[in-house]
Amino acid sequence: MNIAVNLSNPFVLVFVCGSVATFLINHFLEFIDWRARAKNGGSVPQALQKIPLAVQTFDTEKLKNISAYEDAKYFKWLVSSAIMLALDMALVLFGFYPFVFNFVCAFTGFPATVANSFCAFLLFTVVSSVPAFIVGLPFSLYREFVIEKKFGFSNMTWKLWISDQIKGLAVGLVLLSVLTFIAAALFIKCQASWWFILAAVLIAFTFIMQVVYPKFIAPLFNKFSPLEEGEAKDKIMAILEKVGYKNGGLFVMDASKRSGHSNAYFSGFGKTKRIVLYDTLLKSLTPDELAAVLGHELGHFKLRHITKRLLIMIPMEFIVTFLLYKMAHLVGLYNAFGFANITAQNVASVQFIGIFLAAMVWTSVSEIVTPLSNIFSRKQEYQADAFGAKVCGSPEPLVTGLIKLNSENLSELIPPKLYVFWNYSHPTLVERVEKLSAL
Repeated sequence: MNIAVNLSNPFVLVFVCGSVATFLINHFLEFIDWRARAKNGGSVPQALQKIPLAVQTFDTEKLKNISAYEDAKYFKWLVSSAIMLALDMALVLFGFYPFVFNFVCAFTGFPATVANSFCAFLLFTVVSSVPAFIVGLPFSLYREFVIEKKFGFSNMTWKLWISDQIKGLAVGLVLLSVLTFIAAALFIKCQASWWFILAAVLIAFTFIMQVVYPKFIAPLFNKFSPLEEGEAKDKIMAILEKVGYKNGGLFVMDASKRSGHSNAYFSGFGKTKRIVLYDTLLKSLTPDELAAVLGHELGHFKLRHITKRLLIMIPMEFIVTFLLYKMAHLVGLYNAFGFANITAQNVASVQFIGIFLAAMVWTSVSEIVTPLSNIFSRKQEYQADAFGAKVCGSPEPLVTGLIKLNSENLSELIPPKLYVFWNYSHPTLVERVEKLSAL
């Protein structure tokens, strides 16, 4: 089979070298994590040995389960990451994407109208994602029905899994269709300024989804019930009142029908704000611990962490779409990946292909910014921890709550510092306990 792309083109070189470098970096990081786990996974960190609950919780059996769970995920990832890299390379090097583009053009009569462009854009996006979906499906099923079942997390049934897939694909297709139609119209009607309008639309879409998701999408997958009266609700309401957080309700989600993992989240804004607790979380934590964990989440609100992230995200949205706009007009980008019929005269009509290719190139090297965003995130987590401890009057409930959550979720206790620096958006349990203990 002939190679369909220009291997000497800078865009292709960046994609190939970036993809391989990302693969090697991640494999190195996962290897040192596995090696550290084999060496230290059977011991309780010194910082936790001073806490009776930690010593009691992380017994020999628990430590073995944590290491075994992490190892199972690691060995599955070793195989899946290698196969996905090979697939990515093959799809690019042997011209899969130009082939799909030519098929889409013939099928839709593209280019002609906004409707044709919309159909071509949507069909190309969907068909292009099929190989990765098919190849990744067995690994996803293995994770859910073998690893998660083995370690007592998954309560998923085949019927529920199939239902989730159908609903997820339907919702995803609807949302993708809406955004694709808007983009297609902008590409044709606003060729010089689509990047600015599209960025504004994407930002507005993000805010709209904060209202739409909890009200209309989440209930398709889970049942949400108001938190029952009792000590837990009283503790939470006291914290909310103390912080001055007005919300649209406290809800319990039936997460246990799928998984034993515990979590909680805030959604919406304004009058639509709501707090959602996994039913598994209510079973794991005492009312004081539950209030402390929510106190941490309220810290993000009170310390304006979300606002600060938006102040970064919104300008970045405009910058990124502008760069995509510029790259979508580079004929060399198309030609590099086998789109030989794209010229300066017709490049404006196929900008969705340019955006796809530019995003693909960026994804191959985006690993380099992972540590930067994680540093920022971990700093905010420390601040939210301190706030949660302060609003509860003591760090102890948050410390014991974090220990229980770490234990319930079989999270590692002593990952290597380099691994944490690169991959962790939250500090480790040991780091958080040490900071809280020093308050």
